[in-house]
Amino acid sequence: MRSIRLDASSGPKAGSPELDAKLVGRSSEVTELRAFLATAASRGAALTFSGPAGVGRSALLDMASSMACRSGALVLHAAGAQFESDVEFACLSQLLYPLRKAARIRAAKDPGPLSAAVGYDLGEGSGETASIPEIAAQLLRETCGQALVLLAVDDLQWVDASSAAVLEVIARRAEDLGVGFIGACRSDTPAHFDSSAVAVLDVSPLEPPEALGLVRSRFPQMSSSSMRQVVAESEGYPLTLVELASALEVESSTDCGPDGGLPFPPRLRRLFSSVVRDLPDSTRQALLLEALAAQDPGPRDRLAASSTDLLPAVQAQLVTTQDQIGSVTFTHPLIRTTLIACSTSAERRQAHSDLARLSERRPESCAWHLAEAADRPSEALAAVLESNATAALRRGAAGEAMARALRSAELSPDAAERSRRLARAAYMKADVSGDLKDASAMLLAAREGTSGTDSSLQSAVAAAYVLLNEGDVDAAHRLLAAALDSEELARDASRDTLLSALHTLMLAAFFGGRPELWPPFQRALARLKGDIPSDLACMANTFPDPARTGHAALPLLDPILRGLKEEEDPAQIVRIAEAVFYLDRLEDCRDGLWKVIRNGREGGAVTSSLYALIVLSFADFHRGSWDTAQQLADEAEQLCGEHGYHILAWPARLAQALLAAARGYPSAVSEIARGMANWSTSHGGHTIELYAHHARELSALGHGDFDEAYRQVTAISPPGVLPPYRAHALWVPMDLVEAAVHIGRYAEARAHVEAVTEAGIAGLSPRLALVVAGSAAMAADHDDAVELFEAALAIPSSQQWPFERARIQAAYGQRLRRLHRTLEAREHLGAAAATFDYLGARSWRTRILRELQATGLRRGGATADRGSLTPREREIASLAATGLGNKQIAARLLISPRTVAAHLRNVFPKLDLTSRAALRDRLDALDLDGLGGPS
Repeated sequence: MRSIRLDASSGPKAGSPELDAKLVGRSSEVTELRAFLATAASRGAALTFSGPAGVGRSALLDMASSMACRSGALVLHAAGAQFESDVEFACLSQLLYPLRKAARIRAAKDPGPLSAAVGYDLGEGSGETASIPEIAAQLLRETCGQALVLLAVDDLQWVDASSAAVLEVIARRAEDLGVGFIGACRSDTPAHFDSSAVAVLDVSPLEPPEALGLVRSRFPQMSSSSMRQVVAESEGYPLTLVELASALEVESSTDCGPDGGLPFPPRLRRLFSSVVRDLPDSTRQALLLEALAAQDPGPRDRLAASSTDLLPAVQAQLVTTQDQIGSVTFTHPLIRTTLIACSTSAERRQAHSDLARLSERRPESCAWHLAEAADRPSEALAAVLESNATAALRRGAAGEAMARALRSAELSPDAAERSRRLARAAYMKADVSGDLKDASAMLLAAREGTSGTDSSLQSAVAAAYVLLNEGDVDAAHRLLAAALDSEELARDASRDTLLSALHTLMLAAFFGGRPELWPPFQRALARLKGDIPSDLACMANTFPDPARTGHAALPLLDPILRGLKEEEDPAQIVRIAEAVFYLDRLEDCRDGLWKVIRNGREGGAVTSSLYALIVLSFADFHRGSWDTAQQLADEAEQLCGEHGYHILAWPARLAQALLAAARGYPSAVSEIARGMANWSTSHGGHTIELYAHHARELSALGHGDFDEAYRQVTAISPPGVLPPYRAHALWVPMDLVEAAVHIGRYAEARAHVEAVTEAGIAGLSPRLALVVAGSAAMAADHDDAVELFEAALAIPSSQQWPFERARIQAAYGQRLRRLHRTLEAREHLGAAAATFDYLGARSWRTRILRELQATGLRRGGATADRGSLTPREREIASLAATGLGNKQIAARLLISPRTVAAHLRNVFPKLDLTSRAALRDRLDALDLDGLGGPS
């Protein structure tokens, strides 16, 4: 038992790193605490926390104490102890101990029964009879002054009965006494303290994202797979999270869990082992079955345990029964862990055998339990588990697939097969869960079984995948190209392995960005036996060189995308999205990609979710949802850093750089582009260098530095040329043409329009059709320009791509101004400026506002020679711009239709309009505040 007085200078403060680390995911509880302390300070209040062991009650109590101290309160703290639960007034005397000096002074002035009773309460008197609750209340009354007195009692379930009775009185009379009372009590343990008359705040385990955040904040160096394993095992209990993570970080072999599970810390083992060992043998056996069944990585049926066998565990509050047939839920995740840790290997094998028999209707569960029951290698079981791992992967169950793949390798009697299966598990570790470090360690173990050589294509795939994502592009390409060129390795590999090899080689060639890297992929694709999967056939045409081969994939798109609705495999969903990436069909993949992202956030296929985040950020950039695009790109970039995915970080940073360029933040663009260029030079990733050029040229265009924009964009795609195997060239045709026109390079601009027109890229997607049409209009001479601009803006789907459309409108307005068609120029420039304003494209908006100013449009939007609108005229014009008729406007404003018509007759001349058709665009221009704009 302890009692302390905290003041404002002692203990951790609210908001300090010490308490923030404890209280990850407790924002709602902290809000409740603040409200409670405010109420307690003003008139007194009582509150108790209730929850199971290890859920974080004590951390919240410490937080309350710290917050109270920070406000200048006197905090009296005590904690119940199991060994003192029979000692009369043990907790109360410790709680009031800091008041000893004040009590002594008062007792000296007023000797008698009260003096003796106070002495007894403080452990100093002879124990004469008196009302201890009344004495406690009197002490608190006399102590309470202007500052709050807060009584904080932890572990109320172990407070002795006499103290509990007094504390109940204090809690119920907190308002009369003017004190604060806050307690923490385990919900799974009987207590003498009755909290029924006190406000109770139930404390629940953390949700998986918060639990993962807690582990990450405390153990930032831990691998992501270990973090997820800890989160899954702890079920969100903060104490269990921290203890298991600490034990795993230390990796003490003496504390390792059974069957290679997580280390089991002694402190946690002691917490539950005694009560588990006291259970009858039949009860322990029934609970062991439940505990091991819960370890099955796949879905399973509930077991039906005997109510007689379960009764002792229910009475001990270790489990609860959910229904009539005796299905069991453990009250704490560590009870399950303790049951397994306290069993022998023979008991566990027998239990798994029993579970296999009970799971005969579920072949995958049956195979898992047979594998766990096996005491020697078995090729038959290994083969079944490998097949089950593949099936689990295809339905998006990443954790289940990994568990089965690893166990398959362990059960393999042949060294070569064991090495191959371990290499496959390593590939899954990297490709699915994003753990490159763990994957590298597994690859080393796989090589040990084959005298240090790669004996299978699977080993080469895994090694190449790790090398690629760590950033060694050329080494990954050389390794995989050589393996696929080996007829022996390719012949012995499974089809799934061949497909993984082809996809990885394609990524290496893509990021390498050089034409000579593609022939090995094409040779391997040509040798693929059987029909080439439609997604791979599509990607082979759209990803390497879409300008030349993209049309061949168009007939495949709709069938592939229709099948996406039923697809569960995250990797397959992402590959389909990659296949349609340069054809601008990501909107058709949006639902599937979000499914992948949610799966990754919940601990599933992390790497697939990374790809999904990245491609969706580009989709949202193109459709004008820039805030969402920024969030997705930032999340992807953060995850890449956490998992060590160096190469995937650059597409995420490209999305960030394009957003910064479009929004007018040149310093951010410069910083990202410099990193891209440096990395590309040292790692052989030429495509990353193209990313840097793209970001720089878009930023320069926005700021009107057309010479720099031309220099940067022609490094991606020279004028009049679409370089082979450079898919990124499809993203910059209009950028090149716009820059060339502004610096007087009309021949180069027209040559590039001719090149993209001959390539037929307008037929690849509606966005590219808009880009080609807009480029043609920009490069045209005056006689043809107006007609071409009108045709570009009339493309039905152009509204889906607001940034590109606004740029075309801006160019159209500039051309019209040079043709002295001022009124029409203002309409298109105003519409473009309004779109840029909506998007947040500040540098583009500023540039176009200067063009508007050149047409004679003054600050505030009125023309220089026509005056400005009155407030009433502006109100009526705004309603008319929405499509309302004069009678409807009159009814809304409670005026006559004639008055409306009169106002509109004044509006049209002021705005140089003859009808309502262009009213909305003109009013958008009027809304733009200030012609200078941000710099």
